[in-house]
Amino acid sequence: MGELKKREFGRLKILDSIRGIASLIVLYHHIFKLNKAVFKSYFSDISFTIFDFISELNDEAVLLFFIISGFSIGLSTLKRPLKDKNSVNGYFYRRFKRILPIYWIAILLSFLVGISLNILNLEDFSIRNLLGNLLFLQTSKVIPESSIIPYGLNGPLWSLSYEMFFYLLFPLVYFINKKYLKKVGLYAKYVLLIAAIMIGIVINKKIIFIPYFLFLVGFMTWIQGYISSYCFVLLKKKNTFFMINFLLGLLITIASTKIPSDSIKIIGKGMLLNGIFYFTMILTDGLNTQKLQKFIDVIFYKLGEGSYAIYALHYPLLIFFQEKGVSLIYQLLFLPVFIVCCYHLEKHSIRWKMTFLDRNYLKLIQFTAKN
Repeated sequence: MGELKKREFGRLKILDSIRGIASLIVLYHHIFKLNKAVFKSYFSDISFTIFDFISELNDEAVLLFFIISGFSIGLSTLKRPLKDKNSVNGYFYRRFKRILPIYWIAILLSFLVGISLNILNLEDFSIRNLLGNLLFLQTSKVIPESSIIPYGLNGPLWSLSYEMFFYLLFPLVYFINKKYLKKVGLYAKYVLLIAAIMIGIVINKKIIFIPYFLFLVGFMTWIQGYISSYCFVLLKKKNTFFMINFLLGLLITIASTKIPSDSIKIIGKGMLLNGIFYFTMILTDGLNTQKLQKFIDVIFYKLGEGSYAIYALHYPLLIFFQEKGVSLIYQLLFLPVFIVCCYHLEKHSIRWKMTFLDRNYLKLIQFTAKN
């Protein structure tokens, strides 16, 4: 048998740049949403419509985070396969160290803003809701069935429970696929995933709301990003698979006004974006795009390195500004300082040792299962 062809790759700065663009869209969305009247009064109808359209790309920006996350985990596990206890424990340690420090800071910041605005009496700040957020059970406040919502009015925290779910579920899916589904085709496994998601949607709507079934909706977008990483590294194209996803996603998006389920709409947008992401990657492969990538990296790479902190920390501050009547111009003047602080905070938090997170997670899971 011939040696498996693999692409040699280092750090893909363009992924961080895309994260930077996505975080900027989310940040802009919330500034626009909280200052809509100001935008309306200062800009023409055409300009306001353009600003509003960009703001409405918020969901797509979050889904782009999911895609890049899945793609990045794929690159990571191709370099460091999950083959034994040490590799799995290392995987959990790296993921927890990446997500938890900024997450805890975001919850603390939300609490401090709650104190300063004297609104700790709201349900968003309750002990029950805090514990739910610490266990990553929160879902978006717009979901009627949700009992755990983002802590302290920090709406963007809803997506971090999805992210943690992806990280925790992935090793299980990885080992099941490796041990039991290795000979099962991609389409069959994909249909099984869709079936599981549909069952979860029905259970949530008709029987009882379970957050994990909702998180599976995001996992579908995430796993497509993961599949793209294998296509990128192992030079194995899946054009038909991603074309089907793209077309189905486009169809669902076009018909979204007639679809009663928000979960189906999110799945559709995820499929559409994954198709665009994959074919952009395939079509530009082999082309001389280094100058274009360098240009994008110059503008957005540093922003991408602080994108997680920007995403998790910005909303409580915007709420504070809104309640204190800080004008839009002063908010905009504050943003560069905030972005620079987020960049340094995220860079430093990644370097924190946090040895208490370096544990034998497989043994802990087995102990929990037995008891």
